[in-house]
Amino acid sequence: MKSLVYKITFHSLVLVLISSCNLKNNKDACIDSEKVLGRKVQLENEIREQVKFIGESEKFNSITNKMSEYHIPALSLAIIHQGKIEWADLYKNVNFPEVHQLDCSSIFQAASLSKPVSFLAALRMHSAGEIDLDKNIQEYLKDFVIPVGKQSIENPVTFRNIFSHTSGINPGGYKGYVRDLVMPTDLDILRGNEGVNTPAIEVSNPPNELLAYSGGAYTLAELALQDIYQEEFADIMKKWILNPLEMNHSEFTQPLPVSDSNRVAKAYNHLGKPIEGGWRNHPEQAAAGLWSNSIDLAKFMIEMHKAYKGESSIFSKSDIQNILEHERHGQAFGFIINRSKDDIAITHFGGNVGYRTGMTISLTSGNGLVYLTNSDNGGSLGNELLLSASQVYDWKHFKQTEVQREQVNAEVLEDLSGKYKWNNQIDLSIKFDQNTKRISLYFPNGDMYTLNSIVGDKDHLEFIHPNTGVKASFSLKDNFQSFSLYGQTAVKLELDTIQK
Repeated sequence: MKSLVYKITFHSLVLVLISSCNLKNNKDACIDSEKVLGRKVQLENEIREQVKFIGESEKFNSITNKMSEYHIPALSLAIIHQGKIEWADLYKNVNFPEVHQLDCSSIFQAASLSKPVSFLAALRMHSAGEIDLDKNIQEYLKDFVIPVGKQSIENPVTFRNIFSHTSGINPGGYKGYVRDLVMPTDLDILRGNEGVNTPAIEVSNPPNELLAYSGGAYTLAELALQDIYQEEFADIMKKWILNPLEMNHSEFTQPLPVSDSNRVAKAYNHLGKPIEGGWRNHPEQAAAGLWSNSIDLAKFMIEMHKAYKGESSIFSKSDIQNILEHERHGQAFGFIINRSKDDIAITHFGGNVGYRTGMTISLTSGNGLVYLTNSDNGGSLGNELLLSASQVYDWKHFKQTEVQREQVNAEVLEDLSGKYKWNNQIDLSIKFDQNTKRISLYFPNGDMYTLNSIVGDKDHLEFIHPNTGVKASFSLKDNFQSFSLYGQTAVKLELDTIQK
């Protein structure tokens, strides 16, 4: 312990002791050992942000303090080291009394982490010769005809381009349904029937042409699999992926059986207020309907690492290589691909109302982690966990961004306030805080990024979000009436346009 250069707070020590007691009483719930205690405590107390400001000493925080700051009730976390789960734990925010009943076997909505699990199940079906990922998916559908669009007989919608987000089907995700509402069917969702909160699907671009994240496409695949097997989607997934990987605490059942309700980490918004009904139902199971925890999803990621090494009995080495060969714009089948010399890592994130999730693993080293939170703010903590674990465990991916602060006149910052149209589709807002003298970026879903001024080039005002590293760059050419975000342009709206 002499090599540790951090301080263990009394609160953290109590947390570790409680975890140890829980392990003795519930060995199936958490994974831990005294051999990893040092690194576990280090990660728990050396949480860092994405951005490191040059010339400034770095300030660390603890997981529990960050959970309080972000109003996150619970965190399910698993650390993967050299292809094995080194440890896993369930962290609880004492400001939310209802979390006391939760443990490491409790379940969260995995959100879009559902997608790669669904895809890998279908990949197994393809390898077994039961489906053809490259066949026109219309040939598998019994009661649904894909509306005429940009698809053709020569270039059809297929399982493969659906799972790789290149099907051409209109982009977008899902908001879920309040639990006391009647849940629509897959056919209702695909057709955009009354009571459905998303538009009907259409093939708005030629398949295989553009990379566009599409939840609707995954629902089409979900319906096709049910038509093929004449079984419920949840049962198909149990057979092909959950049971083989011994993901014993996971299921795609929607709505969740009443008997399982006490296992749920209930959802909260970014203010720490409960989501109506505890959570929303997601009939779009393949896209967003998986219930799981960090241990089960760590098993899933580890199996992909083993397959990459040619050591899996579930997936073949060629399966994983084929995924990597389909990389486009740094992504493949929804996974973000991180390459660093001889290291290849895959990462996927998820977000449902009241839940934020993420998982990553180096296919070469077998190092990674999985986190699930029951908060709209969970992505902020998740990003910090990835950065901190990278430092503690010496990963090749998830490194900090180093920048230099720059002072900008408060009047200039205040003039940036207003509404902006981003990528000609989405309304964003910039607001100036008179107390902090900083601007914040607001997204339609309620996410808020407080930005810091940093040194950039002479033609732009540069800003960065310390937690995520997201940059916004305002152009001097149009007197700062537009800014670049994620490579797309946001243009300031005139006041009369906003009022209309």
